[in-house]
Amino acid sequence: MSLKEICAPIQKDLERYEVEFKNLLKSNVFLIDKVIQYIIANKGKRLRPILVILTSRLHLTNGADLESRNLKAAAIMELLHTATLVHDDVVDGSNQRRGVPSVNSIWKNKVSVLMGDYLFSKSLLAMLSLKSMHAYEIISETAERMAKGELLGVERSKDFWMEEEVYFRLIGDKTASLLAAACQLGAVSVSENPEDWQSMKEFGENLGIAFQIRDDLLDILGKEKKTGKPLGNDIRDNKVTLPLIHALRQAPKGEARRIIRLLKRNAKKRTNRTDIKDIISFVETHGGIEYAMETANNYIEQARNSLARYPDTAYKKSLNELVTFITTRES
Repeated sequence: MSLKEICAPIQKDLERYEVEFKNLLKSNVFLIDKVIQYIIANKGKRLRPILVILTSRLHLTNGADLESRNLKAAAIMELLHTATLVHDDVVDGSNQRRGVPSVNSIWKNKVSVLMGDYLFSKSLLAMLSLKSMHAYEIISETAERMAKGELLGVERSKDFWMEEEVYFRLIGDKTASLLAAACQLGAVSVSENPEDWQSMKEFGENLGIAFQIRDDLLDILGKEKKTGKPLGNDIRDNKVTLPLIHALRQAPKGEARRIIRLLKRNAKKRTNRTDIKDIISFVETHGGIEYAMETANNYIEQARNSLARYPDTAYKKSLNELVTFITTRES
């Protein structure tokens, strides 16, 4: 099922959200508007605002229209997400984002860092309009977790003997925290029941972890035309992924050390893909792919369990379909 079909029940909400999002980004600085236009033109799937709107609808039992603050919550999540992407490309030295030149490759790092700061500040200002201390706590805690996750990733980069516990803490803070916040904000903007808030936090957290594991798998199994990234890109960047962690633990020590030596080479300067293929074959042989798929499925099941307490509606159905879409995607 396509994302468009999944979002059919909230199509009007998404149209109103787009207007809200663009209004939040308006400025009187030419450079800001130029970069913003570029970002909007190359927007992603809008998964986080979609989650905010669907979880809002899940808790809105009277069928009323979403208020402006619900849509503003969706825009806040997209602003925060976009700010982190702009900063990430600077930190990682990435020249591409979603198959097109990244902001830093066009306007260089100075402008990119300042644009990321601008987007983050706009999300903070917009948050005041929600008039919810709990919403403010969610966003503040999420920003802290994401920063900690990024720094932990820098600290433990090239740590190929990383414990799984550290890996899950890292992806929980870097990736899952933002999806959890999106789902929580959707509930908080409509419901005053703490059980709803907790259910949505658990739903988003488990979905986010499954999302990142799928990302790990796409680096090995994905097709470059669909992912927009070369095969083994994480391997080239010396990023530690779950399939690799498991394979290194399962393989004989001598074979694992040989693979680590390959990983530590300056892969970006290699002119052929022989080592990448060797590493991918090693991961497959020692069960890394199968293990990662099984682990992702466990998190998917936990995410779906968080929805079980809700009555069957078009919005619950869309959320379940979105889980499938996110965790089986090819890009």
